This record gives sequence, structure tokens and C-alpha cells, in this order.
Amino acid sequence: MAEKKTPPVPGRSMPVEWVSETYAVSRRTLALLVREGLVEIEHKESGTALSPEMIERVRMIMALRKDLGVNMAGIEIILRLRHQLLWYRKRVRGSLDESCIDIDLH
Repeated sequence: MAEKKTPPVPGRSMPVEWVSETYAVSRRTLALLVREGLVEIEHKESGTALSPEMIERVRMIMALRKDLGVNMAGIEIILRLRHQLLWYRKRVRGSLDESCIDIDLH
């Protein structure tokens, strides 16, 4: 019987070992992702860990590589475009919120 993996605690960093086992990513691959600047690790007294955002990023990178066959250069571009898209979305939502406030006041 397969061992059941411990789910991540929402909003909490998880050890690098957990991420490696859960997403079938070698420590070598994680080190490459850190060197390439695609993932940032946290250094804690208990060891190295990944934030929830970085765990999601690792999951996305591995899906792009394994499921879609995207190379590292393509992954970098996709991540950069995703970051820009989220930034613009946040900005537009902020503008819409301000517009609603202006409408309510008049």
C-alpha cells in the first residue's frame, strides 16, 4: 500500500524534502530551479523550506516540463508572462474598485 502524503498546511512553508517527495522533483532539479532564479528557498533553523507561492511555482514548472514538454527557456517566458498578467489583473481590479467607489459617492 502506498504511503499517504501529508498535505501542505495552507499559508505555511514546507520543507524542501516534502516538496521533493510530493511533486517527484529531485533535489538536483530544485537546486537548478533556485540557481536559474525560478524558485526561492527560505533558510530556517529547521532547514530549507519553500513558501506556498514557491510550492505552487514548482508544481507549475513540473507540470509544464513533464506534461507539456516545455523547456526551461519556455518555462521562464511563461512564468514572466504569468507574473505580468497577474500584476495587470490586480491593477485593473484596483481601478474597478476605485470606479465603483466614485459611482457610489455621486
